[in-house]
Amino acid sequence: MHYVATISIALPLLTVGARVGHDHGHGHVHAEMHRRALVTTVVEVTETVYTTVTVDPVGQSSSTSSASASLEGSMTVELPDKGASTAVSTPTSSSTVSPEPSGTKASTYPALFPEANSAIIVNSCVHDIYVSSIGDRSCGPSTNCQLVPSNTTYREAIRVCDKSGISLKVSKTEDMTKPMQFEYTVWDDKKTVSYDISYLDCMVEKDGQKDMTGCVGYETGIQAKSGDDCPTYKCVGNVVCAKDAYVVAEFSYQAGAPVGACNVNSGVAFELCAENRA
Repeated sequence: MHYVATISIALPLLTVGARVGHDHGHGHVHAEMHRRALVTTVVEVTETVYTTVTVDPVGQSSSTSSASASLEGSMTVELPDKGASTAVSTPTSSSTVSPEPSGTKASTYPALFPEANSAIIVNSCVHDIYVSSIGDRSCGPSTNCQLVPSNTTYREAIRVCDKSGISLKVSKTEDMTKPMQFEYTVWDDKKTVSYDISYLDCMVEKDGQKDMTGCVGYETGIQAKSGDDCPTYKCVGNVVCAKDAYVVAEFSYQAGAPVGACNVNSGVAFELCAENRA
């Protein structure tokens, strides 16, 4: 004889809507909220999972017992509101950020040493690179397609903009097609600088996969650092760096976006082909 028990479990879910001000399109736009994920709205939703368990009589082989669970891939919940109701759906996007495998080479990268009040790019690649420092008019003069030879360093004084920031675009070629980007922004308090790594302009979506081979430095690793007490971001060569860099626009609005913040006096440092110094 089989006994069927139905178990109803209520799971509280948190759906977070992040409002950010850092645009990762080809234009580099920062709004007043340029910390990428400073304002969040939390809505409590209840999802019900039904689990059906079939129990065999005592003495029957346990291998014949079975359990099955079903959960809708997408749900819609009507939330009470003053006026019209609000529909919330669970995301089903395929652009989900996944962490890198553990035990990677990035942990062995040599330390980067930022320079006070400066933004630097260490070119540890075996080839030359070109750097353009792009910002709006409030940021002051830009740098256009500056040659940075192999095993040398690009430097600029940290530029302060009016509610926007700087994109350091890096390419193997002078035409700057599909550049790798290092980004930094001095906050309105003029004391804090945020910084990040972005592959969004250089990667190509191909057959549902992210092709990063056109991103300069991708094959031998990239890293970013500021002060000693501030976050360091490291990307392993030939691995889609979904945890420590932007490979999905606005990090799919998830928590834990890979953007650091530090005292502007500490400076910011970026490195291409970091494995070559290991």
